[in-house]
This record gives sequence, C-alpha cells and structure tokens, in this order.
Amino acid sequence: MLQLQAELNEVKTTYAALTVHFQPIFAAKTGKIFGYEALARHRTKRIDIKKLFENAKTDGSLYFLDMICRRNAMKEAKAQKLENYLFINVCPETLLHPNHEIGLTDRFAEEFELSKEKIVLEITEHTMIENYEVFLKAIDYYKIRGYKIAIDDFGAGFGGPKLFTLVEPDMVKIDRYFISGLKKNSFCRDFIAFTVDICHKKDIMVLAEGIETQTELIEILKLDVDLLQGYLLGMPAPNIIKKSNGS
Repeated sequence: MLQLQAELNEVKTTYAALTVHFQPIFAAKTGKIFGYEALARHRTKRIDIKKLFENAKTDGSLYFLDMICRRNAMKEAKAQKLENYLFINVCPETLLHPNHEIGLTDRFAEEFELSKEKIVLEITEHTMIENYEVFLKAIDYYKIRGYKIAIDDFGAGFGGPKLFTLVEPDMVKIDRYFISGLKKNSFCRDFIAFTVDICHKKDIMVLAEGIETQTELIEILKLDVDLLQGYLLGMPAPNIIKKSNGS
C-alpha cells in the first residue's frame, strides 16, 4: 500500500509514471481499423492499473488521475499521428466531482490538435451514478461539442437500460461476459441479438469487446455487430498499427 501511494504521488507531480497503450478496434464488415482504445499503463509494470484507480477512489484523487489519463491519451495520439477514432475511458465519478472543470477536455483536444468528432468518451458502468442531473449535464456538454459517447461494459454494470435510455449513446460496448458465453448460454446470444436490434433502430453502433478465441469471433459475426475488439484481433501495444489490410 505504501509503495502504491508513493507511485500515485509520483503520478500527481510528473505524468512520468503513466504511459499509454493502444488496442485496435475493427469494423466488422470490412476488417479495417476503425479506431483505438487508449489504455493506461505504468512504465515500470510494477503497478496494477486497476488497483491504482481503486486507490485513487479511496484517497480522493480519482479526478486528477482520470484527467492525467485523458491528457496522456491525446498527447500520444497526436505524437503517433492517429487518424482513426480515439476511445478514452471516463469515470462517471469524474463528471460528478465538485472540482470538475468544464472545458478541460476541450483544451486537451485543442492542445494536441485532435478533432473532437474523432474522440469517443467511454462511460464505464463500474460505479453507481448518484446524481443523474449533474451527470447528464456533463454528457450533453460533450455531445454538443461533437464528442462521441459510448457506454462501456454494457449489460454487466450498474447503469444498464436506464443509463442507455438517458444517455442515448453513439456506441455501446457489449461486455465480454456475453461474448464468452455465446456457445454455452443461449441467453448471452439472445441478449446480444436484442441489443443489436434496439441499437440499430436508433442508429447506435454496437461493439463486441473481449474477443479472445476464433470461435467467439465466428459466433459474434453472425449477430451483425458493427465493431470488434479483443486480444485475438490485436493486443494493446505502445505503437498504433499504421494500416490494416482488412483481413
């Protein structure tokens, strides 16, 4: 715990402790790269990122850590001349934080000359949203400025259908739980099919995340999802893939 706290203090002062890896996201119909999810990593690999965020929630520094990760993602996207969509994870608690500074994400995008229309903010469902009024006000702010909104881990988090109907996202990322259960649980297949159906009626894209086996890929392609992501297709890596041959 002491080492973890020391590393978090390092993050607060220098940005140097954290780096970014990019995991490719593919268009299901063409096989071409649609975008990349920016994932925080620790340079020394000693620190588990999930634990780092959990500790930040405990000591009240989650807002600061989340903003560092946003800036790092945009900075590295600029450095690597990313032309595809950039997916960035956003903690709901950050949007509800009393010190949440409206326009800070805009300034990051402008600083690194990134198009807001090519930035997808992934809203995680790991935490219950305590104040929907404040939360939705922040979401509307991003929408008006052109950012895309995605709901992450759909079907396995706190928000579920309520969050879906209130946010009216541009994209939905179906949780890996349902992808992994495609062959052995008909309910998983039915849930994905239902999600695809209702999303497509509203012009919402559906992304299947966590694809790890060839069988999962074959089965998910039968369900008309729009986007694909997972270790089978591409591992998170420091450098983006410049081109995809669509295979």
